[in-house]
Amino acid sequence: MWWILQIIACAGVTTAIALTRHFGLGTLSWSIYTGIAATLSYWAFAKSYATAPTFFSGWFVGQTALNIFGVLAAFLIFKDYTQLTNYQWLGMVFATFGGYLLIR
Repeated sequence: MWWILQIIACAGVTTAIALTRHFGLGTLSWSIYTGIAATLSYWAFAKSYATAPTFFSGWFVGQTALNIFGVLAAFLIFKDYTQLTNYQWLGMVFATFGGYLLIR
């Protein structure tokens, strides 16, 4: 259950940052960011770290999820196709596999 909360929290952070980048700095973007961060992400992170077997398990799964969601947001929302190399793709595959092994 802790890893599901970690993935939900990372999806919330990615959504909040993508919306802030889309709307720019202003009252609306800060309201959306703090609303998502305070109601969903921070609670899920705290609960996930409290129930994870070790801190590093939660941290590793969270970093993997955050990196993958960030790349997907860059590709799908912002059409930023020029930044990743084959070694970085390979690193994401290995990180995902490592996260899977930690969850299992």
